[in-house]
Amino acid sequence: MMTNPNMVFSTDPRHGLVARSGWEQEEARTVLRDLGWEWAEELHALVPPDDVPEVDAGLQAVSELHLHGHRTGYAVGPYGTMRLTLDRAEQVFTKAVARESGDAVTTGTKNDQLCPRPAYGGVTAVEGPAEVVEPESPMI
Repeated sequence: MMTNPNMVFSTDPRHGLVARSGWEQEEARTVLRDLGWEWAEELHALVPPDDVPEVDAGLQAVSELHLHGHRTGYAVGPYGTMRLTLDRAEQVFTKAVARESGDAVTTGTKNDQLCPRPAYGGVTAVEGPAEVVEPESPMI
């Protein structure tokens, strides 16, 4: 878990992707405002522009924040904030937006039709016997 990121992204059930920061992070908020993000008083957060898909807006925001030297994170429920790097941002935002919109998140395997991907962890339950793999014996 990450402590004290400059900007924390999360999803709101009614508004989708949002970004929050501490009161002292005026520079980080200015970066997002320059990208078209607007302050939503009822959420106490910045929301992405309406004319840009949320995933694209989130990726652009993370990219610009990192370019300006700000640290970003993604809220993981009541458990804290995970570090949000630029290479993981697309994966995280795609899953979060799909989860909020009710779309199925696929992993690209044949099990996607059988069992949906869980909200946390990323491990899917598969029915049937598990394959046992025994370690090889050391050569003497």
